[in-house]
Amino acid sequence: MRFTQTMTVRATDGQALGDLMAAWNEAEAGKAPGYLGSRLLADRDDPGRFLIVVDFSSFAEAELNNDRAETATWAEKLIELVDGDVSWGNYDAVQQVG
Repeated sequence: MRFTQTMTVRATDGQALGDLMAAWNEAEAGKAPGYLGSRLLADRDDPGRFLIVVDFSSFAEAELNNDRAETATWAEKLIELVDGDVSWGNYDAVQQVG
C-alpha cells in the first residue's frame, strides 16, 4: 500500500527548498527504498508556509529510507532552511483516483 509523508515548514526561500528537493531526487531516485517522487507546495493563503509531500511504495520502504545516512544529511539541510520546527505527517493511501 502506498505511503505518503508530509513536512509542513516555514521558510523565506522557497527556491532553496525546491533546489534541496531536486538535488535529492537527482541523487537518490532509484536508490532510496520505495521513493516514488515528491512535490513542494506553497501555501497561497499563508506566504512562507510550504508543504513537502513525499510518496513511497509502502510504509516499510519509507522506514528503511528514514534509516539511511543520506536521509539524515538531507534532513539536516532542511532544518538549516526552515524557520522553526518541522511538522510531520504520515499517511497511508486509502484510495487513488487517476
